Amino acid sequence: MTALVHESARVTTTCVLVDLRDCGVRGVRWAAACADALGVGLVVHAAAANDPVHADVAALLAEYPALAVHIEHHDAPPARWEGGLVVLSRSAAVVAPPLAGRDLRDVVVLGGSAAALAGCFGVVTAVVDAVGGEGVLRRAITFCRARQATRLRVLTRPYLGNGDSLDATAAVLHDACPGVIVELVREARSVQDETRLFPSDLLVVSGRERGPAEGLQPAAREALHHAHCPVLFSCS
Repeated sequence: MTALVHESARVTTTCVLVDLRDCGVRGVRWAAACADALGVGLVVHAAAANDPVHADVAALLAEYPALAVHIEHHDAPPARWEGGLVVLSRSAAVVAPPLAGRDLRDVVVLGGSAAALAGCFGVVTAVVDAVGGEGVLRRAITFCRARQATRLRVLTRPYLGNGDSLDATAAVLHDACPGVIVELVREARSVQDETRLFPSDLLVVSGRERGPAEGLQPAAREALHHAHCPVLFSCS
């Protein structure tokens, strides 16, 4: 757990990849802000080269003159960019979940209120489950730093229930995120209720399977369908 302080300082994502056909201009706006904050490139998988929506995308990307952008104009699936963070619309992800061990890239599923998508709350919420918990905390710390969040809420879940473990986790998070208010939440609320009662800009959950071919963990499945904000599925 103590490795979180040092490992989270490294941003392993090399690019943010967004499919305009899934997410629209709203998704490209979120992805561009994310890539700019992380200091990595943006790959936009677009529709036909003459699609008029590209004028809106070009105007949006002009707001980020320092951002390295690559546009792909073809119908093939997006290229496998090592370390890339993939951004999908919720409707596309529900129909064909890009998770459950088939891809080692982190995935963000866009959804929720306009305020959450614009990053108005200054809050990142992390759900720490038995599988992939440290990866979730690393991603949450990275995005707190990159997006200059003021509050990190950590849903600890029952398996972290002893006091010594919680105290150690709190100490590590405070060291890793100086200036950020860290809340360890022990209440057994659902993900849907948690993000409704305590609005966040981003919810971080584990995208790893519970076991071979067992699919997403319960909190991740619930977040995919019901979270009131964008959801990052950490595959580390």
